[in-house]
Amino acid sequence: MNAKSENREPQFLPVFTCHVIRHKFCSRLCENETNLKVIQTVMGHSNVKMTLDIYTEVSENKKEVCFQALNGDNVF
Repeated sequence: MNAKSENREPQFLPVFTCHVIRHKFCSRLCENETNLKVIQTVMGHSNVKMTLDIYTEVSENKKEVCFQALNGDNVF
């Protein structure tokens, strides 16, 4: 739709590339506790160190869920 004809501010998508999608994919696999060797193979990395050090990010939500689980809180 056209923001101008709807009398609203346009909403822009953030800039992303195939490489950003690749990083997010790897991070989501890790967040879902997929076997690290499986992730390494899927990503095509020669070693798991590259997978963990370069391609994975931890979301704030995942950190919160992990700490709630350690605290014994039911997070499901």
